[in-house]
Order: sequence, then structure tokens, then C-alpha cells
Amino acid sequence: PYATAIGCLADPRLLPIDQTTARYFNRIAYDVAYAGIASEFSEGERLARVLGDKRVMMMGNHGVLVAGDSVAEAFDALYYLERGCRTLALAYATGQKLSVLSDEVAERTARGQEAEPAFADAHFAEMRRILDREDPSYAD
Repeated sequence: PYATAIGCLADPRLLPIDQTTARYFNRIAYDVAYAGIASEFSEGERLARVLGDKRVMMMGNHGVLVAGDSVAEAFDALYYLERGCRTLALAYATGQKLSVLSDEVAERTARGQEAEPAFADAHFAEMRRILDREDPSYAD
């Protein structure tokens, strides 16, 4: 809900205001050309072009698309994207001016996150262990 809410803003950029939002610095594609339900193959091609080499796309007035080399990577990216969007939405809600990180700090933070690729697998495995314990019916 938070990523969708940010995607519905006139400026849907995920600004780097903390460690979580900085993880996505210069790593999100933005599509602000929503024109209704996509029913044509050409719309999928257009979206693929917009996504380009990114793994996250904020789809204006629609939602978010996240891709990864594995389910674990996609889950981890979406999990932290939603947390970052929540932080940004809460910061916007104060009405005060945002304290946006410098490009240098944001980029260094994003690269630091990318340097830990095994984290996504560990995060996903832990979430599955929690589900196994709390509600194993998800696996049915």
C-alpha cells in the first residue's frame, strides 16, 4: 500500500531520506504514463523498455513491479521497497521539509546493499521459517 501510495503522487520518486530508501537510489524505473488496463502486447513491450536494466519500477497511478534472479531476491526487494515507501510517506505526512541524503551517501549506501547478495536468501529463508511456525497452511 505504501509503494502504491507513493506511485500515485505527482512526483513518485523514492527520495533517499534514510538507509532503506537509499538502497534504491538510481535503481528504480518510473512509469508515469498509466492509460488504463493493459490489454495489448505493445503495453508489455513499452513497460519492459521503461524497466530497462532496473529491477524495480514504480508504475504511476497503478503500483509497483519488482523483479529478481530468484523469488528470494524479488521478495527482499519488495519488502524493503515497501518499508522505504512507508518511511517516505510518514515523512511527507509531517508537512516538514525532507532531509534528503547527498547523492554520494545515497549511492554508497545502495552499493553497500548490493555487496551483500546472500542477505536476500537469508531473509527469505527466515520469513519461511516464521510462516512454517505460525501458519504452515501457506504451503498447501
